[in-house]
Amino acid sequence: MSRPYDVLVIGGGVSGMNAAIAAARKGVDVILLEAGDHIGGQLLTADNGNYYVTNEQVGPENYYDADPAVLKEVLGNLPGPALQTWLEEIGLALKSDDGRICPASEQAVDVRDALRLQLNSRFVRVETYQKVISINKTEDGLFEVVGIKATFYAKKVVLAAGSKSLETGMDGSGCRLAEELGMEVKKPLPALTSLRLFASCSGDWDGVSCDGEIRLFVNGDKVCASTGSLQFSASGVSGTPAMNVSRYVSRALDEGKEVKAELSFLPGMTVDEAFEFLMKRFERVKDYLAREYLIGLIPKKLARSLIRQAGIRHSKPIHYLREEDVRRLAEVMTALPAEVTGHGNFRQAQVCTGGVVTSEVVPETLESRKVPGLYLAGELLDVDGMCGGYNLQWAFSSGYTAGASAVESLERGEKNE
Repeated sequence: MSRPYDVLVIGGGVSGMNAAIAAARKGVDVILLEAGDHIGGQLLTADNGNYYVTNEQVGPENYYDADPAVLKEVLGNLPGPALQTWLEEIGLALKSDDGRICPASEQAVDVRDALRLQLNSRFVRVETYQKVISINKTEDGLFEVVGIKATFYAKKVVLAAGSKSLETGMDGSGCRLAEELGMEVKKPLPALTSLRLFASCSGDWDGVSCDGEIRLFVNGDKVCASTGSLQFSASGVSGTPAMNVSRYVSRALDEGKEVKAELSFLPGMTVDEAFEFLMKRFERVKDYLAREYLIGLIPKKLARSLIRQAGIRHSKPIHYLREEDVRRLAEVMTALPAEVTGHGNFRQAQVCTGGVVTSEVVPETLESRKVPGLYLAGELLDVDGMCGGYNLQWAFSSGYTAGASAVESLERGEKNE
């Protein structure tokens, strides 16, 4: 048997790198195994805001479904302000983009490089092309970690192998390893991704961008809503609102449920408020034709499509419109029905929903309840958050918690010997 490492980390994404750094900062011998040819995970495929490392308003309320006790403990171990301070201390310049914190360069690869330099300076051994096949416990209590090229032994293990992503090569093997060790795993599905939807006038929207709201209904019940910038294509919609509701779409469609949506292009307004707003606007634009009713309010291509959807002829003078015409337009603009038919795949998703359920770990340490000495971190756990830096904050905080807790357990064991 080769000499055992104090801590072995499986997975070279943000959570795995930070777990290795947190452990190595305490002076123990650490090795990190990465299945691919490089460390960095999804940082190297980042776009659409994936470079946000945290958010000034981060808290448990920014995450979906996961146990609040786990979120509170883990986020409290490395809060957003402490993460910002540490990243700046290790040389990564940061800036705020409307409360979302990102590298001043706006390059996600710089986050990877800052962490890589820390791994080097802390003498963490990094092995790439080292996919883990199995994790076993030896008779003397060590972990035997079998990789495709070699077998390693360690006193403590951090499993941070991610969930599933075709873009980064994560194939769900982390979930498989957890299941083989007896842990409950919720099926991973794409999240923070685009939606495919159909509305009666959606064929007119290709290339349109505007502010709006998506309200999502599953089997007739409203489950969530999100507001922000929408980007339409001929077959669907992307942008922050679409991504924020997509995890519910993935889960509902996978379970065979009916998924519908309402789109509002006057976010925050009820139908009655929109009607009053449009009636006040009536006096200013009454000398125009109907196709100009919404001039300057929303993109022209979208405006004309919605006016047509309300049953109003484009060439009709506005002063001939009746109140019922304006009310129909208000209804279309605030509650346009759409059928949600699909979502982006794992390659297009920024994160996954699903993974090892959080009841499997101790909230304060992220140690497995079933396998003492094994710690879980990152996207492998069933924790996913909104757009805007919340998912990377979870990766950093959970990695720190798992790595630091593994060493603290080692130290307690040495004191008791």
